[in-house]
Amino acid sequence: MNYQPTLDRIYAALKPVIGEGKVASYIPELASVSPDQFGMAVVDFAGNVFAVGDATKRFSIQSISKPFTFGLAIETF
Repeated sequence: MNYQPTLDRIYAALKPVIGEGKVASYIPELASVSPDQFGMAVVDFAGNVFAVGDATKRFSIQSISKPFTFGLAIETF
């Protein structure tokens, strides 16, 4: 499946409001990131990469790691 058109539509819809939010100032690693950065990427089971925006920029995973950890915990128990 080609996810690129879907990512492109989402990005186009969000582009007007990118930068309007505020970064978490209480987490130093996040406080230094520009609120104008936004990116998404999907990798399918065949290894195809679909991306938009700032998807190639390195970032701190902070809270986004929690769903993955929760999933591993559920799988384990």
